[in-house]
Order: sequence, then C-alpha cells, then structure tokens
Amino acid sequence: MQPDQTVDYEALERTHVQSVYQAIAPHFSATRYKPWPVVEDFLGAIPDGSIGADVGCGNGKYLGVNPKLLTIGSDMSSNLVGICAQRGFEAMVCDNLHLPYRTNCFDFVISIAVIHHFSSFERRVAAVKELVRTIRPGGKILIFVWALEQEDGSKRKFEKQDVFVPWNLDAKTFAGKGKSVAATGGRRRGKKNQGQDGQESTEVVDDKGDTNEVDTAATQPSPEVANPNVTKTIEALSLESNPEDAAPKVVVKSGNENIVYQRYYHVFVKGELDQVVEAAGGLDVDKSGYDRDNWYIVATKK
Repeated sequence: MQPDQTVDYEALERTHVQSVYQAIAPHFSATRYKPWPVVEDFLGAIPDGSIGADVGCGNGKYLGVNPKLLTIGSDMSSNLVGICAQRGFEAMVCDNLHLPYRTNCFDFVISIAVIHHFSSFERRVAAVKELVRTIRPGGKILIFVWALEQEDGSKRKFEKQDVFVPWNLDAKTFAGKGKSVAATGGRRRGKKNQGQDGQESTEVVDDKGDTNEVDTAATQPSPEVANPNVTKTIEALSLESNPEDAAPKVVVKSGNENIVYQRYYHVFVKGELDQVVEAAGGLDVDKSGYDRDNWYIVATKK
C-alpha cells in the first residue's frame, strides 16, 4: 500500500490531534481517571520490578496502576505531560514515531488509544514498529485502538473509518486565562462533566484541589486549519464535505459557551490491527480481542 503523495498526513495530525489535545488537556484530564480492566490486568501480570513505557500516556492514568513497576510516560502534548508531573509521574514530551529510548530497553510497552490518531497505514505501521524497537526480546506489548464496530447502546456510530470526533470544551471553565482544573483530575460534585468524546456525562472525577497552569495560547485555534495541505488532506480522506467545518468553532448550548474541536481518528475494523502489527514485524501475537468498543492486541517480542 503506497501513501498518497498529494496529501500531508503529518499536517493533518498536527492540526487535528496534537494541537487539539494541547488545547483541551485540562478538560481531557478531568475525564480520564478510571483504568480499563484489560489494561489493568495486563499491567498487573507484569513481573515486579519491570521497566516499561506508556507511549501516548495522556494525563498518566496508567502510570500508577501497578506501583511495583517503573513506568515512564510520554506524550506529544506538553500540557498533558505537565499534568503527569503534577501527579508525581515521570513523563516526557516526544513523538511516537521517533522515541528517545534505546533499542531493547523495556520489559513492556503500552499504547492505549494512540495508533488510531495516525492518518495513514504507513504511519500506523511505523508507530507500532517504533514501539516494538524499544522492547527487549521476550517483552510484552499491549495496543488498544477504537473500533468501527460499536456495541449496541454506544454513543458513537461510525459510517466510515476516517472520521472527525468533536470535543466540546467548556470555554468558561477550561479555556479561560489563569488556572484550570488539571493535575490530579478534579472531582467537581453535583456538576455534569463530559465523557470520552466530550459528550455530557454524569460521571465525576477525583478532585484534590490541585491546579495546573494552562498554556492559554494552546487553546487558540491552530493557524494550520487554514493550511491548504490540511484542507487537501481532509478532502482526500473524505473527512468533511466542507473542510472549513473542521475548524474550531464556538457553540452556545443551553446558555453555555463551548469551543468545539475536531479530533482525527482512523477507526479500525476487525482484523485490521492484526494487519498493522504483522506489517510492523517482530511480534508474536498472544491475544487479539475486543473490549469496550476497542480492538486490542497483546503480543510478545520475538
């Protein structure tokens, strides 16, 4: 499969993945607090004293799941990495395609809801290949990606694989100047929060009163939204009939002002993650499964 040379996948990801998560980091963090059972079980089965990496760690939700492990986090968002630091975790800003780790240095690696943000098959394979490079022979890897096939009752329904998923940012609470709820992920009782896709949810999050400075410049729409390369890529992937609809916009609903950001996803069909892992090479698949509207793979490095 050859990449489409007429589109700029990197620019699309910079605008509709990296810039978006930088902008929504405090709000995103406030909705990420409960580990997924498959991930928790995977980390719980790793031998005590093992050293590993969570690549695309977000707010560090999984970094402290098993305190008997040393898990190093990384993410492209400096705001999310800052939240990890506030929570007492080790994390750094780096690119999944160019990890700053030695070859064969980790006992395990996890990649949770990351690979689906890469916008071409080649970039998805390259991202997995880079993860594999850092694991020692015999080491374990767990990869989770969003599934096209959603369970009955899911809030999400996808008609195609390359999609924009909106994130509704509460402008008053999270996009203002000064400090916002962040680091330990606040528990604001009696108030609706927004769930995995920025949709309203009655779930609450832990709040210990800590705050974190927000990079307010990062809450501004990225200038690359108007970049013709991004527009061409949006058109090539049929993400929006009108590429201008992909730009961040202010929406007032029930008297509340939200900034709506569009996050890029490539949602995986059954068997597709296995194909990406096979193309990356170097792994024996131990288990391939479906959980909570996601496809996942557990594998061992050869």
